[in-house]
Amino acid sequence: MFDLRYRPGSYEDLPHAIPLLQAECESLGAGIWRELPGLIPKLMEAEVVKTYVIDEGEGERLRWFGLSAFVAPASLAQALQRPAIPFRRSLLESALDGGSPFLTQEQIGAANAEDNLSLAVLFCQPDLREYTEVEGGLLFRIAYESFCFAHEGYGLAEFWQEVSDPKRALILAGLGLELHGKVDDSGIAENVLLKYTAERAAANPAYAMSFVFHRVLPRFGFSTGQQKLLEAALLGWSDKDFAARHDLTDDAVKKRWRAIYSRVALLEPTLVDEGSAGSSQRRLLLGYLRRHLEELRPYRQRRGLETLRSPDRMQEIAVRP
Repeated sequence: MFDLRYRPGSYEDLPHAIPLLQAECESLGAGIWRELPGLIPKLMEAEVVKTYVIDEGEGERLRWFGLSAFVAPASLAQALQRPAIPFRRSLLESALDGGSPFLTQEQIGAANAEDNLSLAVLFCQPDLREYTEVEGGLLFRIAYESFCFAHEGYGLAEFWQEVSDPKRALILAGLGLELHGKVDDSGIAENVLLKYTAERAAANPAYAMSFVFHRVLPRFGFSTGQQKLLEAALLGWSDKDFAARHDLTDDAVKKRWRAIYSRVALLEPTLVDEGSAGSSQRRLLLGYLRRHLEELRPYRQRRGLETLRSPDRMQEIAVRP
């Protein structure tokens, strides 16, 4: 059986990812498709999109490329008010024209604290060549796991995904997404826009997509650098790999771990056994974080406010184990 692993995407993945997106060319339009190889790295550099990929083997072949973003409220409203234009095309056109359709990390943190994030999947493309039906099904299962790892723990208000493949639309409907609208783009591609809301998640907890909407509030207030180190550790990266990727010294990484343990010990000492070896401490903490990915998300609560959540959302949060 082949070995499939998911991880955050990188600039080095793009030459392999762009050919996978060829199927989206008609949906996006020739103009956006032509600019896409330059646009995606710019969005990545600005940290306004999340990329997630699935490798086969030790990076031998890219089998999945995903790209998502949190959409600014004004840009979302504008895109929805243009029903004759595909949803993603509207957002990417805005980005190419110098607009700001996607939230920055600071804006994400503020909207996250208000449970007011609108998530949009821009690309979600597999490479199924040479795969049997069973192998393809396994790839989609791991893709769902990677999606949850990338997006669970945020304060989502709604989720949007547009697809031009009728089979993909049926798969998403099976996860609980509802049809919002269709755009028949000159008979070339029918773009189907689906959505999922926090209200639907609360009313239908058994749907697979509902799990992404359930979260508790973060407790530890890790810094951005600490969150990146913890995410890498959850994905199985060694400290040396992390140091090389982020141009850090080994001592700098060790210092970051000590700061993490000190912060956790203040708030939840049972997660840090000071008498145990460092590897045991790490396993205990990472086991907790796998169930609490909200600790790895930007969170910027406005001063003077204890909580910005509605009673209904607080009730939903409280009942989650």
